[in-house]
Amino acid sequence: MAKTYQNLVFESREMLQDTDAQDPRYADSTLLNILNRGLQDLGRIRPDIAYTLFNANSLNVPEVVVSGAGAGQVNWDDPFGLEMQFYPTMLSYLVGVAEITDDEYTEDGRAALFMQAFHNNAIGI
Repeated sequence: MAKTYQNLVFESREMLQDTDAQDPRYADSTLLNILNRGLQDLGRIRPDIAYTLFNANSLNVPEVVVSGAGAGQVNWDDPFGLEMQFYPTMLSYLVGVAEITDDEYTEDGRAALFMQAFHNNAIGI
């Protein structure tokens, strides 16, 4: 079964220990905003990944929406549009940015580790 953008959000919840459906720490909309920023960052760092995949050979990365995708958008239950080698890269971004919110209360620097993993994976492929 193909991975979707929604899978990224759900898997990030597991890593963030935010799986309580009744009282999530992060709203889906928050994680979706982080995912969209991450796709833009990845497209900026690696414009080659976006050029042939989206929007008629454009460098524009589509925005992921929950439903009702229009021009320049994809639904979050659509298949992950990049090569699967970028799936863990985007997972690192999602968890890293979400952890930045919580990092002020910890000393372990987990957010920085995830953001470094995102960067290293993006440029190291």
